[in-house]
Amino acid sequence: MARYVVLGGGIAATQAAEVIRSLRPEDSITLIAEEERPFYMRPLLADFVAGRIEEERLWRDFGATAKSKNIGLRTGKRVTEIDRQAKTVGTADGEKAAYDKMLVATGVKPKLPRIRGTELEGVTPFSTYAEAVRAAEWAKEARTAAVVGRGLQGVELTRALRLRGLEVTMIVPDESPWFPALFQVKGEMVEKALEQHGVKVVALDGPAEVAGEGGRAIGVKTREGREVEGEIVGFALDQRAEVDFLVGSGISLAEGVVVNGQLQTTDENVYAAGDVAQLEISGRRHPIGYGWQRASAQGEAAGRSMCGEPVTVATGDEAEAQALYGMGLLARWV
Repeated sequence: MARYVVLGGGIAATQAAEVIRSLRPEDSITLIAEEERPFYMRPLLADFVAGRIEEERLWRDFGATAKSKNIGLRTGKRVTEIDRQAKTVGTADGEKAAYDKMLVATGVKPKLPRIRGTELEGVTPFSTYAEAVRAAEWAKEARTAAVVGRGLQGVELTRALRLRGLEVTMIVPDESPWFPALFQVKGEMVEKALEQHGVKVVALDGPAEVAGEGGRAIGVKTREGREVEGEIVGFALDQRAEVDFLVGSGISLAEGVVVNGQLQTTDENVYAAGDVAQLEISGRRHPIGYGWQRASAQGEAAGRSMCGEPVTVATGDEAEAQALYGMGLLARWV
């Protein structure tokens, strides 16, 4: 009986586990997730913060699915080490799991900048359920917010807080809050939509310090000398792949975990999928990509590949993000 271990709690991880079970009905499958309550719909977090949907709509009942399909779950477990010789992974609380094939689908996390004030109450990245809950609670009492960043997470957090009635300023380190090179919708269209909905966009600037009072954030001091009010300060800048436990393992790492067209790493028994995976095909290393649909497709492909089936993984131009958001991004304010 083969032992499959899947690391992660998102769509890539759960898709892979279900595909493996469909192809290997008798083998052992264990899924290890760092969050206590994983398996939720990340694209809906902004609508939850905005008060447009109830919390219940975020959840995918993967726990029941796992039980019915005999997939072992270990939640609230952070993986800290890998022993490639023994084929085991270890968690922070000392547990170990043995594998014959393992999938890394640990995703990415936003990085807070190394500036004064990021420890203040009211300061948060915007990537997880726990962060969304905090933002939603703070928004009940706050009047102003500053969102520092760009891209989908920055725009979505800005939209959510503005829809809650807060005065929101978006501080963007680039010329545009969007990535026109990756998405069909143009950066100037996104900026225009933000401004039409009452968002002030400050471009070509960045945070120098989060100002505070009594342990709480009250705004952002920028590198260009601006002082932006913000009882909530959200960061959506750089993200890093969750691969610390692989450092020094000999598995090739770059922006994320380097994989071939079969989503296989430089260790033939270890695979990667979703936001953490960086494709290298025909000698070309592609930029790491993000998105729910991309992660879902890669999770399915990884499950099949781990079971010995040939797969084709698209390297594309973020078409899945265009399909999910695209021009519809502008309509999400309605």
